[in-house]
Amino acid sequence: MNLQESIRRILREETELPLFIRRRVSIKNLDDLVVDVKKLIDNGWSKTDALDASIQDFMMSKGTFDFEGETEEKYWDSYEKFEKPLSDFVKSKLD
Repeated sequence: MNLQESIRRILREETELPLFIRRRVSIKNLDDLVVDVKKLIDNGWSKTDALDASIQDFMMSKGTFDFEGETEEKYWDSYEKFEKPLSDFVKSKLD
């Protein structure tokens, strides 16, 4: 991949995710997430289960997605705020 293609790819991916997520993760992390989901699907997982498991692991492994100390409701509201865009992003890369 040449430099121009890399720049186009980065700009395209950056516009697919909300700013609050782009500030927390790198393109490399996102690429790794897509690879993890693909591996689970290749190992017989359903797309939905692979997405859910990979995104949950991804978010919990990143210190930037720290919801500790929040109420249960705030935790799940915040989690949904991140999970939906990440799921949509990975789905777009899989299709």
